[in-house]
Amino acid sequence: MKKRALITGASEGIGRELARQLAQKNYSLTLVARNEERLKELVQELKSNDHQIQCADLSTRDGIEQTCQELRRQHYDVLINNAGFGLYSRFSEAEVQEYDQMLSLNCASLMRLSHEFLKNAHPGNALLNVASTLSFLPMAESAVYNATKAFVRSFSETLWYEQKDRGVFVMVLCPGITRTEFFKRAGGRIDQNFPGFLTQTPQTVASLALKELEKRSNPVVISGRMNQWSVFLSRFVPTKTLINLLGHLGHRGQRTKSN
Repeated sequence: MKKRALITGASEGIGRELARQLAQKNYSLTLVARNEERLKELVQELKSNDHQIQCADLSTRDGIEQTCQELRRQHYDVLINNAGFGLYSRFSEAEVQEYDQMLSLNCASLMRLSHEFLKNAHPGNALLNVASTLSFLPMAESAVYNATKAFVRSFSETLWYEQKDRGVFVMVLCPGITRTEFFKRAGGRIDQNFPGFLTQTPQTVASLALKELEKRSNPVVISGRMNQWSVFLSRFVPTKTLINLLGHLGHRGQRTKSN
C-alpha cells in the first residue's frame, strides 16, 4: 500500500518541490494551498491519479477546520506543515491585521494540524514542520516573522521529545535564503541582494529535508553549510551587535507568501 502525505503550502517553492520528490518516492499526496490553478498544474505534472488537491486558506478558521477534517477522514503517514508567509517592514508601519494573519497561518494553523495528525499517528509516521534559520536570529523589519518561526522551531523540538517513545518522528526544517519563483513575483531581487553562495534552490532544500526525514535521527535540520555556520557563530556574538548587523539585511516593503 502506498504511503500518504499531506503537504500545506504545496503550490510553490519548497512545498511544491517536496511534493515532486515525494511523488517520485511513490507517495500518494494531498496538496493544500489557496491557489487552485497552481495545484491543478502540479497534479498534472505529477502524472498520477493518486494525488488530490484541497483549496484552503489556512490563515482562516474555516481553512484550518477544512484541513483538520481531511486529517480525520484519511490516515496520513506524513504531514508537512510548510504554509506560511513573511512581511518585511518596520513593525509599527504595517497594518496589525497583517500580523494577525501571519500568526494565524504560521503558528495557529500549524499547531492545530500538528495536533490533529499526532492524535492518531502510528509508529513510523512523521511530522515535518518548516521554520527558518531566522528562527535563531533577531532581525529588524522582520520581528513578527522571526518570532513565528522561533515558535515553530521550539514547538517542534518539544514535540520530537514527546513523540519519540511512540515511534513517531518530528522534525523541524530551517531553510535559509531559498530561490523561488515567488520572490520574483513579489518584487524581491534575491539574486542581486544576496551572493549565490548564500542561497539555495528549493530542490536542494527539499532533497535534504526528505533525506533527513528518512534517517529519523536529527530533529532540527538547518539547510546549507553557510546557514549552519551562521547559526553556530551567532551564539558567540553579543545580542546588541547581532541585532545591529542583521538590521542592515532587512528589505523594507518586500513581502513573501507561500501558499
